[in-house]
Amino acid sequence: MVALALLLGLLVVQPELLSPEGREHLRLLAESQRYRHWDLIGTIAFAVYGFSTAVQRRYDLWGAFVLTLLPAVGGGVIRDLLIGADRFPLLLFRDPTYLLVILAVVAIGALVTRRLGPGALQAGWLARLLLVADGIGLASFAVIGTRVALLADLPWYWLPFSAAVSCTGGGTLMDIATGREPRTFQGEPYEEIALLGSLLLLVLWALLDRVLPGAVAVMVAMPVAWLAMLLARLLVVQRRWRSWRLGD
Repeated sequence: MVALALLLGLLVVQPELLSPEGREHLRLLAESQRYRHWDLIGTIAFAVYGFSTAVQRRYDLWGAFVLTLLPAVGGGVIRDLLIGADRFPLLLFRDPTYLLVILAVVAIGALVTRRLGPGALQAGWLARLLLVADGIGLASFAVIGTRVALLADLPWYWLPFSAAVSCTGGGTLMDIATGREPRTFQGEPYEEIALLGSLLLLVLWALLDRVLPGAVAVMVAMPVAWLAMLLARLLVVQRRWRSWRLGD
């Protein structure tokens, strides 16, 4: 709430979140190869999460491929379909890197799990791997979703929702494919972290852009918001925090 109030105050003073210099740097950064690490980190992290879920359910290779694919690219696909404009054709079909990453995760994961044997499926390391991969994917895709919506010139209040869709759209598709209720509907803060993390990123952009060059403001704000969301996700699981649910 504090971040939202501060953001509203800043928008009253200056409606633009970023100066033209900051927006141009963000656009150039998004088109550069240097920026791709955000996208690839999130893709790999959610791919590992999806594959680990397939391992726990003892799926075959096709099932593992589908469960690896959905969380890795599903959220971005849903976001781009909703935003439209220059997001078509979808990046998944224009750049084979994402498909190669998913195939690599499935191939390497299949070899590793076969080598470790059935007993490894219940090991604590797998749960920890799931948690860390999930947190990294959440933070990375929330930053990307905010950036995509900003450069698409959406109103500022839609940017956090773009971040949330980017993070949870693929996981929701995976839950549908596996026939279970989306875990994010059951009281464990997840979309909330993406929403608040995106708001934090907007506040940092708006504040830093007033005191620092636009390029510096962009580069400082994104890793700070990314780290805050990753730590928030880890704390939610460790402390077993739950949000209010209907009927409580």
